[in-house]
Amino acid sequence: MIKKPKVTKKPRNAILIAVFTAMLILFMFAAIYASTQLTQPGKPVNRVKSSIESAGPESYFQVKIAYAYAGPLPPDKASYVDPKTNETMVHTSNYPSAVFLDFTPIPSMTSSFDAVIAAYGVKIVADTGPTEYYGWSAGTANYSAFTQDDFATLTSYRGDMVYHSNYRSIGGTFSYNWAADRSILSHTIGSVGTYSTNKTFTQPSLYDLFSAGIPNAISVEVYRIGYITMTNGSVTIHEDTVTDNKPVAYAQLSKYEDGFIYNNIVPTEQLPQIDLFHPTS
Repeated sequence: MIKKPKVTKKPRNAILIAVFTAMLILFMFAAIYASTQLTQPGKPVNRVKSSIESAGPESYFQVKIAYAYAGPLPPDKASYVDPKTNETMVHTSNYPSAVFLDFTPIPSMTSSFDAVIAAYGVKIVADTGPTEYYGWSAGTANYSAFTQDDFATLTSYRGDMVYHSNYRSIGGTFSYNWAADRSILSHTIGSVGTYSTNKTFTQPSLYDLFSAGIPNAISVEVYRIGYITMTNGSVTIHEDTVTDNKPVAYAQLSKYEDGFIYNNIVPTEQLPQIDLFHPTS
């Protein structure tokens, strides 16, 4: 009599478990791969990978100090009541400053890229020691080759050079297709017009130009920090190492009434008639 071979059958449940386990492993590997392709947390979606280079001595903008004034705060500007919150807003400086820079592009340089932004530091120095620091930038772009997304991408890198913690405030001047013979005046750079909601504010801060006593002299220095370029969507950060601590513009303010002034935009005979902190208004 021929014996039939003994056949052992795997339970149906065991087969299902094996298939489910294999599918689960594949899913986990797929999830891990997908997670590596996502944009890193905290970065804008349109922030492309940039390269970093040392900046050369070339200039993309001519920078001049057009006007600067520092002096006692007018009594009527010391505080005001905010109509929305009914809180008293107190001016943070008893001896505020106002600086206006004049920028003119150098086309032979700016036309080399789709867009360029040059970053500058502005230093307002009292001879008694206190110093105010501000960050400002100037930029231009080829309108036909530069989109709003490109603009958002380019400006997002400005903070990689101009660190907010190093400056009291940061701003900039930007114009598409900036013509070579066109100079643009910056907005106000300085401590004038800065108010605080701190109800206990009674003394000027250590950064106030008046905090070490009435200054005998005040100067303004502008130095380049670096520049950022974009070509075909590729961003390059050029960090300044050549011109460190070498001002691209400098002005020694002259004594005027109770303050100090440097003026290249207002006729001298009109100075008594204007608000010295807002010469263009």
